Amino acid sequence: MKLSRHSCEFNKSEDDAEKTNLVRQASNFKHLKLKLFVMKGFEEEYKVMNYIRLVMERAVCLKRIELPAISPCKKCTAISPRFPVDEASKHRIREQLRYGLSSSADIIIG
Repeated sequence: MKLSRHSCEFNKSEDDAEKTNLVRQASNFKHLKLKLFVMKGFEEEYKVMNYIRLVMERAVCLKRIELPAISPCKKCTAISPRFPVDEASKHRIREQLRYGLSSSADIIIG
């Protein structure tokens, strides 16, 4: 699964899903096929960290999480240049994502 936090009109394709705001409680749903999760535009903020933790909890076969470092868009301000660059920050983020979860997925940052 690939996810981007970028909403720039220049990067839209015809296949992009329309954004909806569904408010509902998640059931005990477990995803059995998701093995790779890639999020472009990662920032260390509560809602992003919480979302990744939810994916880790639900995707029981998850093997790898990739949070690639990408340059901010020059055409808009959709992606902030904040990204963990030093190893201590990356280690802290990995620990925060794994805290209390039994996921053994590799977390690749950068």
